[in-house]
Amino acid sequence: MKSNTDKVCIIGAGSSGLAAAKTFKERGIPFDCLEREHDLGGLWNEATDTGVVYDTTYLVSSRKYTGFDDYPIPEEYPTYPSHRETLAYLRAYAMNFGILDRIEFNAKVERAERVKDGWSVQVAGEDAPRFYRALVIANGHHHVPRIPEIPGKFSGEIMHSGDYRSVKQLADKRVVVVGSGNSGCDIVVDAASVAQRIYLSMRRGTYFVPKFIFGRPMDGIINFCEKIPMPRWLRNRLYTHWHRLMVGKNTRYGLPEPEHRIMDAHPTMNTVLPQLAAHGRISIKPEVTEFAGNKVRFSDGSEIEADLVVYATGYEIYIPFIDSNLIFGPDKRPLFYLNVFHPEHDDLFAVGLIQANGSIWRLADYQSQLVASYLVALAERHQRAAWFNRLKAQGHASMEGGAYVPSERHRLEANYFAYRRQLRRHLKRFGPMAEAELKSGRLAGAPSHWTAPAPAMRSP
Repeated sequence: MKSNTDKVCIIGAGSSGLAAAKTFKERGIPFDCLEREHDLGGLWNEATDTGVVYDTTYLVSSRKYTGFDDYPIPEEYPTYPSHRETLAYLRAYAMNFGILDRIEFNAKVERAERVKDGWSVQVAGEDAPRFYRALVIANGHHHVPRIPEIPGKFSGEIMHSGDYRSVKQLADKRVVVVGSGNSGCDIVVDAASVAQRIYLSMRRGTYFVPKFIFGRPMDGIINFCEKIPMPRWLRNRLYTHWHRLMVGKNTRYGLPEPEHRIMDAHPTMNTVLPQLAAHGRISIKPEVTEFAGNKVRFSDGSEIEADLVVYATGYEIYIPFIDSNLIFGPDKRPLFYLNVFHPEHDDLFAVGLIQANGSIWRLADYQSQLVASYLVALAERHQRAAWFNRLKAQGHASMEGGAYVPSERHRLEANYFAYRRQLRRHLKRFGPMAEAELKSGRLAGAPSHWTAPAPAMRSP
């Protein structure tokens, strides 16, 4: 077994893995960052098997409120950058903080198992497993498409949104898109200009949130409103009424009304789709119940003929290289405290295993800072480590975030603002202890070459 006893293993070099690598480098925590692809970027890299972006993929949160706090997206970027600009930004982030050459590419983790005092990690093509003192799972959760089981057989083409790349795949076809999340609605908008006919199948009503209000990005307005203290139920009611005032009822566009309030489901950011529905350029259908040849039947008894069905139905939450019982409970939700810290093991962490109505990158950065602070506290045998051990023993149930519509889509859901406040409170409690220890050039109680790195530049 290849010995890396002083190192932490970070699996993945998407946005979450980069945040973890940057933080560990700053804190002087030795690590290996293993990436199975030939390049970084995760789902944002169209040139890899991990990438799930398509020609018209743009950020659904604005430049100002998406980029990492310590490395803002440049102002010359558009308000909502494209996926290619996003990938360029992530590459610049890795170069700026000096972590690009710390990533091992083409290093696919086939198996990670707990062993005495650490983790055995088998990398594809290597004869012997490596040994690490801790494991950080940061490989994302957009790998295994979720495909609904629908009776009958469809004679046309079926694909998942993860396989969608270009409007050329939709041209001159009768297309049914199943699912009204962000990807599904993007595909519907694309199809409206090239498809012979386009149908959107919705199980339930959805709030379609415009990207701009009063000429300003929507998330900027929400960030301002979130500074005003009020209980969640009141904020939910006010946002729901505000949406009704600014956008109007769904029925006016020919869309089904939501049966929940706006904060009870992950938002769908799309300005155009309600207008397309109102113009009759797309047809809205309820849940698909059956296939019969080239016919698609719906729960209202109607049926249409189609050439292509696109499942925009999300992804199974699955970590292929580790025992699922270590990660998920019977309800398939993560066991982890804050979706980051294993309740029993002090050497197993997840970064980015979350979905929220805000920048996951920033949350991943806060998560990484918290993991680093905890590792430092453990190395120092500081009393804050014992305090945090008691906290994380509570597991997932203690996470703040609010109730959501029961759905596969919401198993990782958290309210961005409530969750961020929770992370910040914990970081404040850890205090400057970790950074103070790094000033001496070494972590007491840690291996002798845990040295503090030179400070990185903080602006693009």
